[in-house]
Amino acid sequence: MSDPLNQEDLLAFDPKADDFMNHPHEHYRRLRSTAPVFLDPRHDIYFVTSYDLVAEVMRDPKRFSSRVDRAAMREGGLPQAALDIRAQGFPPALTMSNNDEPSHDMYKDLVAPFFTPRNLGAFEPVVEQQVASLIERLPDDQPFDFVAAFSVPLPIHVIGHALGMTEYGNDLLKRWSDAFADEIGLLTSEERAVEIAQLTLDCHRAMVSLCDARRDDPREDIISRLAAAEITDPQHGETRALDNSELVSLLTQLLVAGNETTTNTLSGGMRRLASDPTLLTRLRQKPEDVPRFVEELLRLESPVQGQFRKATEDTTLGGEDIPAGALLHVRLASANRDEAYFGTDNNTLNLDGRQQPPHKSFGMGMHFCVGAMLSRLELKTAFTHLAEAVESAELAVPEEELEYHTHFHLRGLEALPVRLRMR
Repeated sequence: MSDPLNQEDLLAFDPKADDFMNHPHEHYRRLRSTAPVFLDPRHDIYFVTSYDLVAEVMRDPKRFSSRVDRAAMREGGLPQAALDIRAQGFPPALTMSNNDEPSHDMYKDLVAPFFTPRNLGAFEPVVEQQVASLIERLPDDQPFDFVAAFSVPLPIHVIGHALGMTEYGNDLLKRWSDAFADEIGLLTSEERAVEIAQLTLDCHRAMVSLCDARRDDPREDIISRLAAAEITDPQHGETRALDNSELVSLLTQLLVAGNETTTNTLSGGMRRLASDPTLLTRLRQKPEDVPRFVEELLRLESPVQGQFRKATEDTTLGGEDIPAGALLHVRLASANRDEAYFGTDNNTLNLDGRQQPPHKSFGMGMHFCVGAMLSRLELKTAFTHLAEAVESAELAVPEEELEYHTHFHLRGLEALPVRLRMR
């Protein structure tokens, strides 16, 4: 059993604090070294922070279920106005991210084929064209926000195209995606919770409308395929079409997962390029290093900080007794810097030397991110072309002024003011 944290460390570790995401890694280091399974009494959540224990939880869905209603965990619950709006929508359906076997596999099997290496070829021209278009519009030698100019529009455009929702435009798709992401972030104001409920209702109605239209006029997009898909219920053996709740659940997850991770990794990558001039030069001179650069960004930036699980039985983890029904949060970002696996240079971007162990930024096991290959394609394409097009990069504000979004799960820069000198 690990030594308990002292009172000072306990008070310092608060992942629901407004500024926690600005500097989370020292907190994770303390937990790994003193309490890798730590019960935070303020929030009644066990935080799991070591590489081995994170892997143990993620590999054992029978002991640690994914069926956690994250939106319902907002402190104080949802305001009545938000509940009234939600009542006008579609009942929640357990499909992928918050579901377990066997039905999880049934739903994942519906969407996984869209993101195989063979089918990713269809996305490559869209990614290449959007990257080239965005780079062409970047200001030369004057400050601008890289998040707004590049990190956001690339992945939201690509996933909008893949889903078949381009008619709504990138700005609205991003507003919808942000609403879903903020809802599971647990830290919204009451006003934002009500706004989220309305945006969710609007988006779900739009998705259902598109599904209805594509049944009569199918296209080469994910919405058309899901609208026409049939599933065989694993409990009753009946074959049927997806209902509207299942459709909006699947499409919502694809919309959010299809842009949030990539956006935050793009921003984190440009921050590093702007802070270390040698990196940009290296990627230009050795484009074969870009894939490893991408993997190290995913490890170190960890755009998804962690995932919830619920203990299904009384059990033990890392020497700590975990009662049935307890909530756990496996902190993937901490596992990605575990000294036991990544050594004393665990906080350093490593393009040389020994091969790194697999990072956990896309999850693992049956909940490994279905869109991981698409995200990697976008990141590789973006940084390859940025290295070719940008002569030099620097931050346009002091680094200590950069702020990360207040969020329980996701870590991404609010803005990234940079000055790029184009070639």
